[in-house]
This record gives sequence, structure tokens and C-alpha cells, in this order.
Amino acid sequence: MSEAMSTAFETALTAVKTDVTGMVTTALPIGMGIMGLFLAIRLGVGFFRSVAN
Repeated sequence: MSEAMSTAFETALTAVKTDVTGMVTTALPIGMGIMGLFLAIRLGVGFFRSVAN
């Protein structure tokens, strides 16, 4: 593999890494909030079912 191809490949992978890291940084807090909401609902329903029985 030539030096130019190695440099181009490394540059492309670095750009992909930067883009993916940016997307994860943006999506992770939103996803954690949604997961927390569903977990709270599930635990609340379970609690009220145990109290009702």
C-alpha cells in the first residue's frame, strides 16, 4: 500500500470516528432519559400491582 493510500485511509477513519463520537455524545443523554422514563413507569406499575394484591 502506498503512503498516499495509507494517509487517505487514516484520514477517512479519523473522520468517521469523530462523526460517530459526536452522534453518540448527542444521542446518549436523550436515550438515557427515555430509558429512565420507561423504567420508572415499569417499576411504578409493578409497585401498584403488588400493593393492590
